[in-house]
Amino acid sequence: MLNTPFIRACILLLGLNMPLAIHAAPTDPLIGTWKVVDERTGSYLSDIVIRRHSATEQYSAVIVKMYPSAKEAAPTVCTACTGTLKNQQMIGMEVLTGLKMLNQNEEFGQGVWLNPYDGQKYSLSGRLSKTGKMLSINAKNPSNNSFRNMTWIRL
Repeated sequence: MLNTPFIRACILLLGLNMPLAIHAAPTDPLIGTWKVVDERTGSYLSDIVIRRHSATEQYSAVIVKMYPSAKEAAPTVCTACTGTLKNQQMIGMEVLTGLKMLNQNEEFGQGVWLNPYDGQKYSLSGRLSKTGKMLSINAKNPSNNSFRNMTWIRL
Protein backbone atom coordinates (compact mmCIF):
# COMPACT_ATOMS: atom_id res chain seq x y z
CA MET A 1 0.00 0.00 0.00
CA LEU A 2 1.27 3.46 -0.87
CA ASN A 3 2.10 5.79 1.96
CA THR A 4 0.40 8.90 0.56
CA PRO A 5 1.54 11.38 3.27
CA PHE A 6 5.14 10.18 2.81
CA ILE A 7 4.98 10.60 -0.98
CA ARG A 8 3.48 14.08 -0.59
CA ALA A 9 6.26 15.06 1.82
CA CYS A 10 8.93 13.81 -0.60
CA ILE A 11 7.41 15.74 -3.49
CA LEU A 12 7.18 18.86 -1.34
CA LEU A 13 10.84 18.58 -0.29
CA LEU A 14 11.96 18.02 -3.88
CA GLY A 15 9.94 21.03 -5.02
CA LEU A 16 11.37 23.26 -2.29
CA ASN A 17 14.96 22.24 -3.01
CA MET A 18 14.80 22.54 -6.81
CA PRO A 19 15.38 26.34 -6.88
CA LEU A 20 18.48 25.84 -4.72
CA ALA A 21 19.87 23.26 -7.12
CA ILE A 22 19.25 25.50 -10.11
CA HIS A 23 20.83 28.50 -8.36
CA ALA A 24 23.89 26.45 -7.41
CA ALA A 25 24.66 25.62 -11.04
CA PRO A 26 27.97 27.16 -12.12
CA THR A 27 27.76 30.30 -14.22
CA ASP A 28 30.17 31.49 -16.85
CA PRO A 29 31.98 34.64 -15.72
CA LEU A 30 32.25 36.26 -19.17
CA ILE A 31 28.89 35.62 -20.79
CA GLY A 32 26.83 38.78 -20.87
CA THR A 33 26.98 42.48 -21.71
CA TRP A 34 30.11 44.56 -21.08
CA LYS A 35 30.91 48.25 -21.45
CA VAL A 36 34.26 48.94 -23.20
CA VAL A 37 36.15 51.88 -21.68
CA ASP A 38 38.92 53.79 -23.50
CA GLU A 39 42.12 53.60 -21.43
CA ARG A 40 43.30 57.03 -22.59
CA THR A 41 40.19 59.13 -22.02
CA GLY A 42 38.11 57.04 -19.63
CA SER A 43 35.13 57.47 -21.96
CA TYR A 44 32.79 54.71 -23.05
CA LEU A 45 33.49 53.29 -26.51
CA SER A 46 30.88 50.58 -26.91
CA ASP A 47 28.79 47.90 -25.29
CA ILE A 48 29.51 44.34 -26.36
CA VAL A 49 27.80 41.03 -25.72
CA ILE A 50 30.11 38.10 -25.03
CA ARG A 51 28.98 34.56 -25.73
CA ARG A 52 30.72 31.18 -25.56
CA HIS A 53 30.52 28.61 -28.31
CA SER A 54 29.76 25.26 -26.69
CA ALA A 55 31.58 23.21 -29.36
CA THR A 56 34.88 25.11 -29.15
CA GLU A 57 34.68 26.56 -25.62
CA GLN A 58 35.87 29.86 -27.14
CA TYR A 59 34.37 33.27 -26.53
CA SER A 60 33.32 35.82 -29.10
CA ALA A 61 31.64 39.21 -28.85
CA VAL A 62 29.52 41.52 -30.97
CA ILE A 63 28.92 45.25 -30.63
CA VAL A 64 25.42 46.17 -29.46
CA LYS A 65 25.92 49.91 -28.84
CA MET A 66 28.41 52.59 -29.86
CA TYR A 67 28.99 55.80 -27.87
CA PRO A 68 29.83 59.24 -29.24
CA SER A 69 33.13 60.85 -28.29
CA ALA A 70 33.40 64.36 -26.90
CA LYS A 71 34.15 65.62 -30.42
CA GLU A 72 32.20 63.33 -32.77
CA ALA A 73 29.02 61.35 -33.13
CA ALA A 74 29.15 57.61 -32.53
CA PRO A 75 30.50 55.85 -35.61
CA THR A 76 28.04 53.63 -37.45
CA VAL A 77 30.23 51.84 -40.01
CA CYS A 78 33.79 50.54 -39.92
CA THR A 79 35.45 52.77 -42.51
CA ALA A 80 38.95 51.77 -41.35
CA CYS A 81 38.29 48.03 -41.70
CA THR A 82 39.52 46.08 -44.70
CA GLY A 83 38.15 43.27 -46.84
CA THR A 84 34.60 42.13 -46.19
CA LEU A 85 34.44 44.24 -43.01
CA LYS A 86 35.01 47.50 -44.91
CA ASN A 87 32.01 49.82 -44.33
CA GLN A 88 30.18 47.10 -42.37
CA GLN A 89 27.68 48.29 -39.77
CA MET A 90 29.32 48.36 -36.33
CA ILE A 91 26.19 47.29 -34.48
CA GLY A 92 26.22 43.50 -34.77
CA MET A 93 29.87 43.37 -35.88
CA GLU A 94 31.89 40.54 -34.34
CA VAL A 95 34.90 42.23 -32.73
CA LEU A 96 36.19 39.42 -30.49
CA THR A 97 36.97 35.86 -31.57
CA GLY A 98 38.85 32.86 -30.20
CA LEU A 99 39.18 33.96 -26.55
CA LYS A 100 39.83 31.01 -24.22
CA MET A 101 39.67 30.52 -20.47
CA LEU A 102 43.19 29.86 -19.20
CA ASN A 103 42.91 29.74 -15.42
CA GLN A 104 39.85 29.01 -13.29
CA ASN A 105 37.59 31.81 -14.54
CA GLU A 106 40.22 34.50 -13.88
CA GLU A 107 42.59 34.60 -16.86
CA PHE A 108 41.70 34.55 -20.52
CA GLY A 109 43.86 34.62 -23.63
CA GLN A 110 44.48 33.71 -27.26
CA GLY A 111 41.70 36.02 -28.42
CA VAL A 112 41.68 38.36 -31.40
CA TRP A 113 40.18 41.86 -31.02
CA LEU A 114 39.17 43.92 -34.03
CA ASN A 115 39.34 47.60 -33.14
CA PRO A 116 36.48 49.10 -35.14
CA TYR A 117 37.99 52.59 -34.84
CA ASP A 118 41.25 51.83 -36.65
CA GLY A 119 40.46 48.49 -38.34
CA GLN A 120 43.50 46.85 -36.71
CA LYS A 121 43.48 43.36 -35.18
CA TYR A 122 45.07 42.78 -31.79
CA SER A 123 46.08 39.65 -29.86
CA LEU A 124 44.06 39.84 -26.68
CA SER A 125 44.37 38.56 -23.13
CA GLY A 126 42.50 39.55 -20.01
CA ARG A 127 42.15 39.12 -16.28
CA LEU A 128 38.82 39.12 -14.46
CA SER A 129 38.57 41.04 -11.18
CA LYS A 130 37.78 39.11 -7.99
CA THR A 131 34.25 40.53 -8.02
CA GLY A 132 33.73 39.49 -11.65
CA LYS A 133 32.55 42.98 -12.55
CA MET A 134 35.66 44.24 -14.38
CA LEU A 135 37.87 42.69 -17.03
CA SER A 136 41.33 44.19 -17.57
CA ILE A 137 42.28 43.73 -21.21
CA ASN A 138 45.76 43.78 -22.74
CA ALA A 139 45.90 43.91 -26.52
CA LYS A 140 48.95 43.78 -28.78
CA ASN A 141 49.00 44.55 -32.48
CA PRO A 142 51.45 42.00 -33.95
CA SER A 143 51.94 44.00 -37.16
CA ASN A 144 53.36 47.11 -35.49
CA ASN A 145 53.96 46.00 -31.87
CA SER A 146 51.60 48.64 -30.47
CA PHE A 147 49.76 47.94 -27.22
CA ARG A 148 46.34 48.90 -25.92
CA ASN A 149 44.84 48.48 -22.51
CA MET A 150 41.10 48.49 -21.99
CA THR A 151 38.76 47.98 -19.10
CA TRP A 152 35.49 46.21 -19.68
CA ILE A 153 32.77 46.71 -17.07
CA ARG A 154 29.96 44.18 -16.64
CA LEU A 155 26.52 45.69 -17.12
